[in-house]
Amino acid sequence: MSRVEDPGYHLLSMGNQQMSDLQGKQPRLPVPRLEDTIRQYLKAERALLDDEAYRRTERICSSFEQGEGHLLQNELLAYDKGNQHTSYTTAFWLDRFLNCRASLLTSNYGMNMEMASGSQLVCATNLVVSIARFHRTLKAGLLTPADSGGLAHRDGTGFVSGSRPKSYLMCMSQLNHLFGTCRIPHESRDERQTILGTRHFVVLHKGYTYTCNLFDYLGYILPASTIMANLHHIMSDSRPPVQFPVASLTAERRDVWARLRKQLQAQGHGSALSLIESALFCLCLDEQDLKEDIKQNLFGSGGDRWFDKSVQFIVGKDGFSGIQMEHSWCDGMMAMYLINMITKDIQNRPAVTHENSVMYQEPSTGVQRLQFDLDGSLETAVVSAKYNLQTLAASTSICHIEFKHFGSNFLKGCGVSPDSIVQLALQLAFTRMYGHHAMTSEPCSTGTFLHGRTETIQPATIEALECCKVFCADSPRYGSQRTTLLRRLIEATSKQHKQLISEAAMGQGFEQHLFALYCLALRDNQQNLSDLPEFFLDPAYQLQYVEDIFSSHVPNIQAGLFLPIVPEGLISVYCIRDTSVSCYLCTLSTSRDLEAYSKTLEMSLKEIGDVLAGMHQKQIY
Repeated sequence: MSRVEDPGYHLLSMGNQQMSDLQGKQPRLPVPRLEDTIRQYLKAERALLDDEAYRRTERICSSFEQGEGHLLQNELLAYDKGNQHTSYTTAFWLDRFLNCRASLLTSNYGMNMEMASGSQLVCATNLVVSIARFHRTLKAGLLTPADSGGLAHRDGTGFVSGSRPKSYLMCMSQLNHLFGTCRIPHESRDERQTILGTRHFVVLHKGYTYTCNLFDYLGYILPASTIMANLHHIMSDSRPPVQFPVASLTAERRDVWARLRKQLQAQGHGSALSLIESALFCLCLDEQDLKEDIKQNLFGSGGDRWFDKSVQFIVGKDGFSGIQMEHSWCDGMMAMYLINMITKDIQNRPAVTHENSVMYQEPSTGVQRLQFDLDGSLETAVVSAKYNLQTLAASTSICHIEFKHFGSNFLKGCGVSPDSIVQLALQLAFTRMYGHHAMTSEPCSTGTFLHGRTETIQPATIEALECCKVFCADSPRYGSQRTTLLRRLIEATSKQHKQLISEAAMGQGFEQHLFALYCLALRDNQQNLSDLPEFFLDPAYQLQYVEDIFSSHVPNIQAGLFLPIVPEGLISVYCIRDTSVSCYLCTLSTSRDLEAYSKTLEMSLKEIGDVLAGMHQKQIY
């Protein structure tokens, strides 16, 4: 098979700084002092607890810090000292995902990608070629590292970005599990498997599963004409859709899917499963339109997603594209990095521009359709899995708002953090809708540290809740002082939120530290929950996992979605642009009226903006 000789065809464009120059040399995540963690934890709990509950928690914290907590802290420090090759949270974080027995739909996340429009065949071909370029550039160590977007370490440790001096370069080790990786289901704990050296990817179309070669035996990317011919061959398959698609089983609970996978292996489908699980990635050729339909991106149609794969690229019937990530290996920063690199490459160097630009009529090569002959019990399992998946999809409500009154330019001009204002508006809207303050969580990347993942912060601070209280009170209560008071509280809320983000980004948050201590306590007590220290049994500690709102700021997205982990939870994925705020809201609860909440959210943003505009005499319209 002929290969493309042009070196530029095989690699992404490269910057001055390269992964090979720094990978593995990042500072390790520091273990916070226990007294600092307890202080931060109590400050967060003070905003959520009444006086009696807070005094009880204060007493429990004092006892924990002097007794069992002190012993666990020493145990964690010894563990950290014995694992100099990584950071102290790495193994605990991975276990947190792999031990979960729920369907992966509760942790996977999807995003739509902003790519040039075109036919499904052209868009899929360009996507596959650019993914292949990313793969080769990654293997060569030539990728330009991502940076922290302005979140710097106070002590100045880390690698400074060449393009943004106030930013630090990210640890890129998560990308080691991008290609050839699959989450293998087991009944008690899953396994993350990465197979190196594979040359093929998997295509899902109408419930069928195909394998396609991507590289030749020398490791070069196959010509775009060959890739296009292979995809055209798959898309032209005239067989009716599969009635019992095996892929739907991957949406089941992990223990259920583990047992069904054993059945498939016992019936001679082990080699087909191995080909899927070892594939570089999964390409889903969707029979539905994908434009702005983020729900279709996440759920598919019941048999055209393999949820265990580390990454799935989805191309809709209309040519619009999306991506779905399995969360155990990758966080949002790396997902955005991958999306940005691939979309930029497609925009600047598309492999094909229209269907007639290459002879895709050439014979397809290296395409294999995998055969699954299921017995009655497995067919019944497929029907059940598809029903559960479609029921979950039907119960998922999604709402999108595009707030155009102002964006980051206006907010930065007012001297406040744009992220803090959106977080405040989310809480204010919830308080107005439901009459009580929301338990909120927001992730912050710790990726500038070796093997860093994320820290969770709680934006429901004392300052934010007091601000919501004043906004919701009758105007006469505060009289002429109301606007002045709101201005002060908004500024205080922003200042506190920026402090939380800064501490979390530097590895000085409290949630991951306490979780590591919790894991050690579980291990020491042989998983017996009743023998855990009182601190971890306190309802205040459990409260942080009862999320009314889980929100994430994802820059430069067209659309994004993941599901809440608690039935009544609200998800908010938002993008703060220069002059607007785009927000996707999601819930599984019928008691949450998303349309009403979205309108209340817009009203809340508008009111906060009005206060800031009057304060700084700025025009926002």
